[in-house]
Amino acid sequence: MAQSKKTIAIFGASGFLGSSLVLALNQSHFYLKLFSRNKEKIKFCTVNPNIQIFNLDLHDLTQVKKDLKKVDVVINLLGILHQSKKNSFDKIHHIWPSNLSKIIKDSGIKRLIHVSALGANLQAPSLYLKSKALGEFVLLKQIDLDLTILRPSIIFGPKDNFINMFKLLVKWLPVIVLLSPQSKFQPIYIEDVSKVLIKSIFDKKTYGKVYDLGGPDIYSLKEIVRLIIKSGKFKRLIIPLNKMLSYMFALIMEMMPIKILTRDNWRSMQVDNVVNTQRTIPYRNVLGRLDHYLKSKKNTPPMRAKYNLYRSKSGR
Repeated sequence: MAQSKKTIAIFGASGFLGSSLVLALNQSHFYLKLFSRNKEKIKFCTVNPNIQIFNLDLHDLTQVKKDLKKVDVVINLLGILHQSKKNSFDKIHHIWPSNLSKIIKDSGIKRLIHVSALGANLQAPSLYLKSKALGEFVLLKQIDLDLTILRPSIIFGPKDNFINMFKLLVKWLPVIVLLSPQSKFQPIYIEDVSKVLIKSIFDKKTYGKVYDLGGPDIYSLKEIVRLIIKSGKFKRLIIPLNKMLSYMFALIMEMMPIKILTRDNWRSMQVDNVVNTQRTIPYRNVLGRLDHYLKSKKNTPPMRAKYNLYRSKSGR
């Protein structure tokens, strides 16, 4: 094997975005080191001699440092939607990026791509968005890092948690109770996010920048659910809830044994999940459209819409 090959480390490689990225890079000219807290999910990669799989223990930073030897690029995709006693938002979105940046610095690695979330802000109403902003803040302070931060809107695809949750609800429930029906989203197709990630790996124009990622169309939550109903040819009644009732509904859902929705999720929805045109990545892409994806019965790649992504004016 040629020694000139670059090695990329991916943290969160077994997640929704991680799996798509690994699949896209599987036949590439890179060596890959894949880190996951659930490495059983990426065992399929063991057939590729250019891929190594590591168990990720966030408390064993010494081992992480050892495993990052001879790495050229680090991509951090680690994130959670619901916190627990074991894994809090602060631990995964703030403390881990801080620890990772120190390990990278000590290992002599310069390049880091960090995936945050659209709407991340220290003044955001939710703990989720605040923790994402804190993670960005600690990384942006590292002036010796060749850092790129990507903030995607909701990502859709065959195994996403958002669109598929509503598809399941629409399939089985005759009435859809909808909290925050006017919340805005700019859904982006999973393969498009992976392509942007790969394009930016060695693109020096992206160093030191923060970019928002979104698809070609903006929808309210109610419009998304209507698209799902229409695509499945169902007849369903949507009951939109006002702000107070939405909060109460989120509280009830939070008490359920399985976390589908929490009050913190509801607070995140109070911020429109739409890109800032001053923070869009400097690529011209043809992006997948949610409405065409939903019309496809086999979850095939969606029809594309021409969409210009402008150079970001943000920096350190």
